[in-house]
Amino acid sequence: MKTLTDRQKEVLDFIAAFVEEHAYPPTIREIADRFAISVKGAYDHVKALEKKGKLRLGENRSRALEIVRKERPERSVVELPLLGIVAAGKPLLAEENFSGTVPVPADMVRAADCFALSVRGDSMKDAGIFHGDIAIIEERQSADNGEIVVAMIDDAVTLKRFFRENNRVKLVAENPAYSPIYTQDVRIVGRLRGLIRKY
Repeated sequence: MKTLTDRQKEVLDFIAAFVEEHAYPPTIREIADRFAISVKGAYDHVKALEKKGKLRLGENRSRALEIVRKERPERSVVELPLLGIVAAGKPLLAEENFSGTVPVPADMVRAADCFALSVRGDSMKDAGIFHGDIAIIEERQSADNGEIVVAMIDDAVTLKRFFRENNRVKLVAENPAYSPIYTQDVRIVGRLRGLIRKY
């Protein structure tokens, strides 16, 4: 779309302010008077604004100007499968059955394969993850030290901070009331990508 000239912007701003004050638009003559130009000059500005998509001009009515308001584009949303519950506390058996979908901003997941899990428990509260949150998980089978992961231990899943030690893995809570989990038999399901919280 072509940009507006300085005068076209002034005319558009005047029309918007007039509508704000009077609840109806100015006539072409009132625009001409405001800018000390001819009625034809004012009409030409209005037609140019219409051509550039800024105004809508009604037919055969003196106060038929309408400012075209651009709707804000809706944020792109994707639906992620909600696959059950993850414990932020002691490992809790995951209900692997599909239990619906969760709308998530597309820029949160980008091109990654992700799914959603409901958080239960308070062991990750100091990381800002609370009971009832929806954790957005990127599917991954490995993790770097310090990442928050969904880990599977004996067919149960838990949300913890991951650390690899010499011959074992340490899964650390973000709540001093919970002791770390040490294990040699752990499978990484994914890493935390984001959270959805409802108030």
